[in-house]
Amino acid sequence: MLYLTGYTFCVSEQVTIKKPFDAHVHLRRGAMLRAITRYTAERFGHAIVMPNTDPPIETLDAAIVYQQEILAAPGIGNFEPLMTLDLTKNVTPAEIERSAVGSEGVKIYGVKYYPWGATTNSQWGYRDILEAKEVLKEMERVGMPLLLHGEVHLDEHDAAVDPYKGEQSFVRDVLPRLLEAYPKLKISLEHVSSGEAADFLEKNGNEGRLVGTVTVHHLLYTREEAETEPMLKVKPLIKNSSDKEKIRALVKKGLPFIFAGTDSAPHPESKKLSPTGAYGIFSAPAAVELYTQIFEELDALDKLENFLSVYGPKFYGLEPSEETITLQKKDWQITEAVTTEDGEKVLPLGNETIHWQVKNN
Repeated sequence: MLYLTGYTFCVSEQVTIKKPFDAHVHLRRGAMLRAITRYTAERFGHAIVMPNTDPPIETLDAAIVYQQEILAAPGIGNFEPLMTLDLTKNVTPAEIERSAVGSEGVKIYGVKYYPWGATTNSQWGYRDILEAKEVLKEMERVGMPLLLHGEVHLDEHDAAVDPYKGEQSFVRDVLPRLLEAYPKLKISLEHVSSGEAADFLEKNGNEGRLVGTVTVHHLLYTREEAETEPMLKVKPLIKNSSDKEKIRALVKKGLPFIFAGTDSAPHPESKKLSPTGAYGIFSAPAAVELYTQIFEELDALDKLENFLSVYGPKFYGLEPSEETITLQKKDWQITEAVTTEDGEKVLPLGNETIHWQVKNN
């Protein structure tokens, strides 16, 4: 069997693709960053780095400092982190204009919206994205993408929305109004988790206007599995099997506005396994391999390179990586936690058998 897309080929039990692009990753700060960043850098040439640190990344200057911290981490190689701002109420149109131009060789590639109180370090966000009128107007003017955590967390009466229905409510009630109000604003609906969102993107997606990122965990698991496994606690929540199948059908189509964003988000084991449990799945050590496994299951390995390596950079105005990676059909497991320098253990996704492995050169 032979597939050809650009540099991609799959002969028997091996596939070579341009080095992937992660359109959504959390690298944290401090000891956690130094321990886990290498796993993204080994597999991805570039990554869009999320800004919901504590404190949040609200200015270009803060993003420059954050990028320097990432580049100083061990095992970085040629990896390039692409920086974003957190859409808090402190972000101004003037900062958007400055960030689009950049400084010290760094510019901002997107602004991430977290609904107030919806997920990790989201307490600084707007409750309603449409409240950020002047900032959105300036983003539209300078061509800076808006990256959406697309969930409704509270309704108009401040009552909690069913967390399994928050994305559907956003796609049905908020996203159409946002698209209408800002017709030239580039928008990415991040970590698509519901069948309704998948349907909306298939109908309305456009590679220069409205795109969506998809995680490994929303392609692999169902609500029944996630509700009994603390390591699968994540926002947006993993939903029903029918939602998973809709998302898998979406990525199988190979649409140019759907691409990979791992949403790899490490937490210490103590927080993940606590009674409240932290939201986030650390998938970086196995994400590329698991995406490959999923695309093989879908009989769509010919679509893998575009999904992992081409469509993401294109949305951000970049060329795909000139490097390649090769994956081989080989069973393996992740059997040990990553340990930070201060002794915290971080449990990665992948304790089940994985059927593809990145081949060492």
